[in-house]
Amino acid sequence: MPKPRPLYVQKHVTRHGKIVWYFRIGTGPRTRMPGQYGDKEFMEAHRRLLAGETIAPKRPAGKMTLQWLVDQYQESAAFKQLSPATQSVRRNMYKNVCKGDAGSALLSQIGRATIAGGRDKRADTPFAAISFMKMMSYLFEWGVDAGYMDENPCKGVKRPKVKTDGHKPWSEEDIIAFYRKHPAGSQARLAMELLMFTGLRRSDVYRIGPQHIRGDVIEYRATKNGEDLYIALHPILKASLAAVKTGHMAYLVTPIHGRPFKSAASFGNWFGEMCREAGVSVRAHGIRKSVAQKLAELGGSNSELKALFGWNSDAMASLYTRKADRRRMALSAAEKLNENILSPHLETGVGENQKND
Repeated sequence: MPKPRPLYVQKHVTRHGKIVWYFRIGTGPRTRMPGQYGDKEFMEAHRRLLAGETIAPKRPAGKMTLQWLVDQYQESAAFKQLSPATQSVRRNMYKNVCKGDAGSALLSQIGRATIAGGRDKRADTPFAAISFMKMMSYLFEWGVDAGYMDENPCKGVKRPKVKTDGHKPWSEEDIIAFYRKHPAGSQARLAMELLMFTGLRRSDVYRIGPQHIRGDVIEYRATKNGEDLYIALHPILKASLAAVKTGHMAYLVTPIHGRPFKSAASFGNWFGEMCREAGVSVRAHGIRKSVAQKLAELGGSNSELKALFGWNSDAMASLYTRKADRRRMALSAAEKLNENILSPHLETGVGENQKND
């Protein structure tokens, strides 16, 4: 069930189709709510207004400033075409970047040195630095296309180098430990089987419900990139789903209230706790990686991996198939090498002596 609207909060749609929210008691004055509906800033303002406090209205950003460009971008068709999850990630990033006086910086004053400074500020967290540079590049690239800027200041600024293989894949020992801890019929086991037999991202798996089942196929549109996915139901997963009696539009529900998870983060946090209880150090996305590796090792093509995992480019699929191909070729080469190295030993009798020993 959706949460009830906060007390005295009214919805208003502008002539441009934008939704804004106001706080008003009876016929009293209206106060426009800051932030996004339901977020921390929004609810804090609501708490203060209920207590009789006043909040200062948000002043419009000066034209051709960083905050102004962010506001324009977030009202653009390009931004609205992004998935809700992607929009949320970018909003949060831009909000943090524009804190303090940073949002009032003129676009003409933002250059490569500014971006490099933002990167170096996040030097201790290289992934955050890379994310910062990507998000700002999206913003400025749009600004150039819209005619507000002459060039993207992110171009030419080097991103931090990070040596990592990404999320750790699950081993057979990890899966066995998880199964021993969480029995059949538990939400943890159901979550594990949904992840393992579909290869879905955590941002998708918690949304899967009876409405996505068509015969023996899961038909679903990925939230990250809008790709249509068609996943054959594994017999084990089919039996597990048939036993679910939640009555909700999602198979996975929270253990306390028995309601669908509100977000990928809340599902991920809960599943992480289930992993810790089982004594394994891997997480949800590692299962997706394990499934991709297994399919590649079984000879799955780039096209097959892209179709199953919803990737719209060859880059990610090639990563797995290339590794699998190298492994197969290395084993084949080693076998040939062993056969050729053994031959002269047999001819000299060394091999025969070793066999007799």
